[in-house]
Amino acid sequence: MKVDRQEQDEARRERIARAAFELFARSGLDAISAQDIAQAAYVSRTNLYRYFPSKVHMLLAHFEKAVQASRDDALERLTAGANPQLVWDKVTARMADLGVRYRHLVGAVGQAVLGAPPEGPTVPTTRPGDGLRTAITLAALVQPVLLAMQAQGRLRPEANVQMLSALLVDAFILALLHGGHRDQRDVLRDWQERFSLLMHGALAPEATAREQVR
Repeated sequence: MKVDRQEQDEARRERIARAAFELFARSGLDAISAQDIAQAAYVSRTNLYRYFPSKVHMLLAHFEKAVQASRDDALERLTAGANPQLVWDKVTARMADLGVRYRHLVGAVGQAVLGAPPEGPTVPTTRPGDGLRTAITLAALVQPVLLAMQAQGRLRPEANVQMLSALLVDAFILALLHGGHRDQRDVLRDWQERFSLLMHGALAPEATAREQVR
């Protein structure tokens, strides 16, 4: 019985997050009320706040699930022996596409992850650390690719993959927040420049030489 209740709670939580995101994607965060979300998710407002304290938390929950799906796909490809660079290209292309498609939601996610105060009186506030889980989820998406590169000798063996992953996530989010990109190609070009800059000290000497030749 307890397990059934937990499963029901999780299903309801996912339904709320999905319904909220679909509304946010169409109309933006500010234009959607708690009542709109409650009606779309077939729950009461009381139940809504039982699962999520704010609209930003609903957005982050859906975002984390999407990132986790991308990580599972990346891990499956790496386990099957795919080239880490190709896996990295696929991951970044997907995230860049989502960043451009839902650019009107990037600010709320980015501010929560980076710990910046939200802008504007109508944006729901989040407590310090509320974006930590999302940041960890994003870093966990990057880490397997970097670890695979390290195993191939493309990264220095002493490189701190965990710290490097966090730096890359911060750099990519800042790029989306302040880059003024027009399309996916702009985002990928910006990300590649930041990636090359951050990775320069971590790449093994042989890998650096190969990159220069290319």
